[in-house]
Amino acid sequence: MSNEKPFVWPEGRQGAISLTFDDGLRSQLEVAIPRLEERGLRGTFYLNPRGEDWQERWAPWQTTQKAGHEMGNHTIAHPCSLNVQLTLQTWTLAQIEGDVLEAQRRMNILFPEQKERSFAYPCYESCVGRGLTRQSYVPIIARHFIAARAKGLSMRGNHPLYADLHYLSSWGAERMASWEMIGLAEECMAQGWWGIFTFHGVNEGHLPISEHDLCALLDYLARYKERIWTAPVVVVARYIKEAPSGHPSAGKLKAES
Repeated sequence: MSNEKPFVWPEGRQGAISLTFDDGLRSQLEVAIPRLEERGLRGTFYLNPRGEDWQERWAPWQTTQKAGHEMGNHTIAHPCSLNVQLTLQTWTLAQIEGDVLEAQRRMNILFPEQKERSFAYPCYESCVGRGLTRQSYVPIIARHFIAARAKGLSMRGNHPLYADLHYLSSWGAERMASWEMIGLAEECMAQGWWGIFTFHGVNEGHLPISEHDLCALLDYLARYKERIWTAPVVVVARYIKEAPSGHPSAGKLKAES
């Protein structure tokens, strides 16, 4: 039987949940963000500030950031092995770092009030090259970000003391029913861990979630906010980092609901 003491989450909560949305899709602005704000919840939005008109194109997200949502880095080019034109198998560590840092420069211009942000690996992939040249770029991300989201390492979520903050497990929620997502969250709360959902389009795109199922999950999180801490990735990561290393502590930050 383990003698490990449970990690202490803010205000006596059982665990944490983060809601993340990738690629800056229209339905996130028009559907997801209003539904979050109606329930007093805040999420993390991973953007790709690309295009010659990037300042104008991504300006609508400034209001979202000022409302308390996190604007996260998702690279500019969104390179991965699923992208034939920009496959990570042909990239070098220098190339991926250059892309990430240019995205960060642009996001600092767009969102100057946000001093810290997290990163999401495009297509959840964290290596460049192939075969003998294959290399992880996780150490590069760790130099520049407080945390980074990957995928599917554990269905139970992330242990707050032992998870790699720069390779966090998440649940790809595309086409999930609300009861599936709520079940994952409840299992995570039973463990006292941190669960992260990954969304793309709401009623749109090739990795959709229905508005009905998303709202049912949000209703659940809002209803049980006294035991479930729903907060952006950067906020939860900072809370965990500021807890004394290896010791279950409430840390220095107050819960942000």
